[in-house]
Amino acid sequence: MKKHQIILLFIFGVFFHTLNSQNQIQEIYKKSAQEFKIGKYDDALISNINALKLAEQSKICDQIAYAYLQVGKMQYYNKDRRQALSYFFKSKTLADSCKIDSIQHIVNHNIGAMYVELRITDSALFYLNTTLNILKSTNKYADLSKVNSVIADLYLVNNRDYVVAEKYIIEAEKYAHKSNNITWVAFAKMKRGILLERLKKYDAALDTLNSALKLYNQIGAVEGRLYAIWIMMDVMLATNDTNARSTISKYISIKDSLYRVEGTNKIAEYKTIYETEKKETENTILQQDNILKQSKIDQRNKTIIVLAIGILLIVFIVIWRINIINLKKKQKELETTQAIQQEKQRISRDLHDNVGGQLSYILYSLEDIKNDDKQKRVELSNNINESVRQVISNLRETIWAINEEDLSVTDLSDKLKMYTRQLFKNSKAKVSFNETIIEDIKLKSAVGLNLFRMCQEIINNAFKYAQAAELTIIIRAQEQVEIEISDNGVGFNISDVPEDSYGLKNIASRAEESNITINSSSVIAQGTTYLLVV
Repeated sequence: MKKHQIILLFIFGVFFHTLNSQNQIQEIYKKSAQEFKIGKYDDALISNINALKLAEQSKICDQIAYAYLQVGKMQYYNKDRRQALSYFFKSKTLADSCKIDSIQHIVNHNIGAMYVELRITDSALFYLNTTLNILKSTNKYADLSKVNSVIADLYLVNNRDYVVAEKYIIEAEKYAHKSNNITWVAFAKMKRGILLERLKKYDAALDTLNSALKLYNQIGAVEGRLYAIWIMMDVMLATNDTNARSTISKYISIKDSLYRVEGTNKIAEYKTIYETEKKETENTILQQDNILKQSKIDQRNKTIIVLAIGILLIVFIVIWRINIINLKKKQKELETTQAIQQEKQRISRDLHDNVGGQLSYILYSLEDIKNDDKQKRVELSNNINESVRQVISNLRETIWAINEEDLSVTDLSDKLKMYTRQLFKNSKAKVSFNETIIEDIKLKSAVGLNLFRMCQEIINNAFKYAQAAELTIIIRAQEQVEIEISDNGVGFNISDVPEDSYGLKNIASRAEESNITINSSSVIAQGTTYLLVV
């Protein structure tokens, strides 16, 4: 045989061997696709590892890069995120060095999706936007829908920016319908359902998720069905839907129906074989595969036990979540009841302290007016009129505070001005106000009313007992509220004030109730200063 004939035979031999390897790889990918569709992710992973072995033997760059990509996908579905990301980067490195444009968008999308799950937002957006740039001038509508859905997921979960998320969902829905691909139409609907759930539009969310579930049922996509039912459970639990229990049972049933022949231990074992025997002949690889298949029965039993434990854990978590929701609801109801009771007590005390005493005085005065002389009756009549006006004023102040959810510092200042004008209208005492309201802080009505009553008590004491000729009220508001009340009265020794003094006791009680800080100082014959801070 001549030399050129030998060379020709060798070339033909290599060609037919390569062709045969390619056919074997394609058959393995078909088998893997069927295994994946019915939820046998561990079997699908093993099939793709076999395809990778044949691809590496062929030395064909694009086949090896694609095989890395497929192994990475199966690692992801077998919950090994680290290995999945490793194989995706292997595929990208090879695709970049060999300039394989056909899988660039797929590799970048998968890397971006992994970073979304790992909550590494910047990296996720980089690879996903790279994918969009590659696809934007193509008609690969299914891929465009998929990438937009994943970016929407990033804004839904990681950033919680629901406005931006909806923009990408709209894009995903548009391209999914253009592609006529049921899988990606259902996937886009899932993202819409999650958005509606996050916006607490629970009825619309359930309708959308049910629509996605019907599509997944139509194509027999087990993973999609589980995904849809899981989100539906969250919605039902959030709304205390009576159908939640049946939905949980449906999820458990589907989860249990996944026929996982080979478990996690088998996958780890097979990966070890692949790494250690990578360069061995095809016959040796097949022998190792046969050895692994002999352990199917034992591995199946282990898998059943693991699945049973997992199902029990899911049921426990669901029951725990329901109990937590009910507990929070009861706690909220109790807090509401307590708040109402406290408000009733506050109003009752305010009416008793500020109105009850004056009404009692009026009642006793009416009795005295019958017996006293004319001049005395006139004096009593005037006092009664003044007391009635004071009662009306106190009632108005209480109603003013009750009707307002929040009281501004400006409101409080205006009320104090009105009160002092009324109190000192017939007095020669000089009253001055000084306001520095940089921030018009809002106070709860209860706090505002207590602060007002404390100021009333202090001002009354200065007018009635301290014999003050001058009274200065300074109001400051920036980050906190400060009210400083100073008089030039007779002053007093604070240590000499009886502990059961009603006025001071009332001030202290209101301060404690509303967390108001009181600082006071008094000098005999010079006056007294109070500083209230809240």
